[in-house]
Amino acid sequence: MSKGIHTRERIIERSADLFNSRGYDGCSMHDIMKATGLKKGGIYNHFKNKDEIALEAFDYNLHKMISRFRIRLDKDKTAKEKLLSVIEVMGSLANDDILFGGCPIFNTAIKSAPTHPGLRARAKSAMNMLVTYVEIKIKEGINNKEFNPDLNPNKLANMVIMTLEGAVVMSRIYDNSQPANTAISYIKDYLNDKVYRH
Repeated sequence: MSKGIHTRERIIERSADLFNSRGYDGCSMHDIMKATGLKKGGIYNHFKNKDEIALEAFDYNLHKMISRFRIRLDKDKTAKEKLLSVIEVMGSLANDDILFGGCPIFNTAIKSAPTHPGLRARAKSAMNMLVTYVEIKIKEGINNKEFNPDLNPNKLANMVIMTLEGAVVMSRIYDNSQPANTAISYIKDYLNDKVYRH
């Protein structure tokens, strides 16, 4: 890896934690300089402006989050196993040391989207991807006769994601994993009662 590429990646990596925890407006170029140990000119050698860094940082955080899902989902065979993995990985974001600050999709939507249309579009696209994936797994479960046939896949997928996102936020606020654990337990009970075929 060339020195230039290495420096660019270091800027993205160090900035990713800042943007995920503080949001776009809460992260200044001075903060990025301090985190990377580079002067402004050194940063601008690789990026046009803070906007470009913020977008790259979001993509970096999203990739880390997707990697967490892939590691777990690669071991799963059934739609039920995959749905449970998504639920548990989402819930684990409440106390995740790898993704500093929690879920990058939610954080970006709340902290950055109101003032940054580009980040808003990125967050919306990522959320759509997540909901669509869960919806597809639910449809697979119905087709495989693992799940009840009368389900509304889109409504169920949205309910699962919304419940988990809210629980992760509460866990972050209270610095306690209990809200996320409660949400996971509630969703699992709901799936057992209403979704799985017995």
